[in-house]
Amino acid sequence: MVNKWPGQPESVGSSKIPTLVAYRNGQCKACGAEALEYVDESAYTVAKWFKLHLHPSSMRTSDLPPPYGSQSGSSSFEVPPLPPSVSIEKVYADFMKYLIDNTQVAFEQSTPNGAAIWRRLKDTMIIIFTTPNGWDLTQQDILRKAAIAAGIVPTEEKAYDLLDFVTEGEASVHYALAYTQTETWLGVNSVFAVIDAGGSTVDSTLYECTSTEPKVLLEEVCPSECIQAGGVFVDRAAQAIFKERLGGTHFGDDDCIADMVTAFEARTKRLFDDTQNSSVVDFGSSRDTDRARGIIKGKLSMSREEVRAAFDDVIQRIMNNCSLLLRGRKVQHILLVGWFGESAYLQKRLADLFDAQGVKVVTVEEPAKKAAAEGALIWFIKQTVLARISRATIGVPVEVFYNAQDPEHVHRSSHLYINAAGEHRLPGGFDTLVPKGTKMGGEYVCTKPYIRYLPCRAADSVSYLGSFECDLEVWEGGGSTKWCEDIWGDQLPQIRSLCKLKANLLALRSSLKEKGPPYRRYCELNFEVVVRFGGTQLQARVQWKENGVLREGPVSILPNATI
Repeated sequence: MVNKWPGQPESVGSSKIPTLVAYRNGQCKACGAEALEYVDESAYTVAKWFKLHLHPSSMRTSDLPPPYGSQSGSSSFEVPPLPPSVSIEKVYADFMKYLIDNTQVAFEQSTPNGAAIWRRLKDTMIIIFTTPNGWDLTQQDILRKAAIAAGIVPTEEKAYDLLDFVTEGEASVHYALAYTQTETWLGVNSVFAVIDAGGSTVDSTLYECTSTEPKVLLEEVCPSECIQAGGVFVDRAAQAIFKERLGGTHFGDDDCIADMVTAFEARTKRLFDDTQNSSVVDFGSSRDTDRARGIIKGKLSMSREEVRAAFDDVIQRIMNNCSLLLRGRKVQHILLVGWFGESAYLQKRLADLFDAQGVKVVTVEEPAKKAAAEGALIWFIKQTVLARISRATIGVPVEVFYNAQDPEHVHRSSHLYINAAGEHRLPGGFDTLVPKGTKMGGEYVCTKPYIRYLPCRAADSVSYLGSFECDLEVWEGGGSTKWCEDIWGDQLPQIRSLCKLKANLLALRSSLKEKGPPYRRYCELNFEVVVRFGGTQLQARVQWKENGVLREGPVSILPNATI
């Protein structure tokens, strides 16, 4: 673990750094703690909270989980703009380069013969990304491209081999299991919640323990949730309190208020547990005194009620979210992790609320460690979670047989066509592969059979066999659907494109079968697309039979959404 980063005081090392990247004229000038120096510099623009630019658009605007793979629609999130002429991919690439460069320095300095070991292993090093629970294929694609741009991996092919993904909630579970006395709270069939309270967001997930021997095995109980209620919003509330209290004095200028917020975040917020009648914000020097405003020798006094007020809105949102997640379920324990999860006051408020309901709050007293990062490594080694829950219904667009007795088909008859086999078909159908709420184990696969009817004279040409494509789509409406298009042929608003599967079928030439009457000869091609939804990354293959032998070929996965 890297415990000392550039810009940190010499006497204070920490594995945690601000997620900041400072730019000037589109060029990265500083990252992490060093970027703090440029926050108020007019010639520089600092990218902060930039992961919010990748959040699905409604993550979250209601009590429902964020749309699976969604990238459009309204959002209640506050998302600070990126620096001019800087893309989100570039921000991630610059930050990744900063992280890997400093990791290399730390490794080489702390490990005997470290430089030689790094050179030998760097091209096979596996990088694990922890991502918010609502992220999916589109966000993973952005991170892969950023890793390539940062020089961490050389090609997209290598990126699929060397980059892995795990949700922050799942990583936190592994971290908590490693650093708590699980025998005191974890048992077979027990259900527990994980609340990962971070800087800007709070992820909530429910798990059921299916086994404790020979190792702990877990399954998701329901889709995870995410709200924007992290620790930075406590700082925002404190800033508003300072401005109101000190307005009209020289302590109320922007620089002084910024110093107070920094001091509040670094110490006051972290120490507050609601037992003190007053708290101190140590922001200035011995010359800074205004007794009428509660400032003595650079120390601002805050009453217990004022500090509570800074916390209350954020904590109320977290408690409401937890209550919704637990409603109607027999949950015995809540694991509280994350940067903001270390707050003694947050721990106390959650304990006060849930103790009365028979639910115990479990915390991890390891403030020097990073739950998501260390949990990701433990996840990679142990692979404890057996199954995840599908957040939405996933399917593919299909052509359906026309039924003249079906009123819905009659309404769509203007789109009727006859294929090469003489069949009457309607486009715009939707075939469900994974219903919402499906429990998907690590090897969960769906097989979609396809039959293509091709003109015999050109059936084996590159134009017919070299460019098979199908879309994976997500239904975000209620219940289920038989259609992905309306009667006018336009995509339904509840349908979102997740990705495109693309395959070259030229290897299937020998499997073509000529069929049909003399006046309508055509070639039939039978194959299957096998999609693996289990695990943390989508994978797909094309399969077919050749002289009774099962053959396989690769499928490219192309995310449809762009950011």
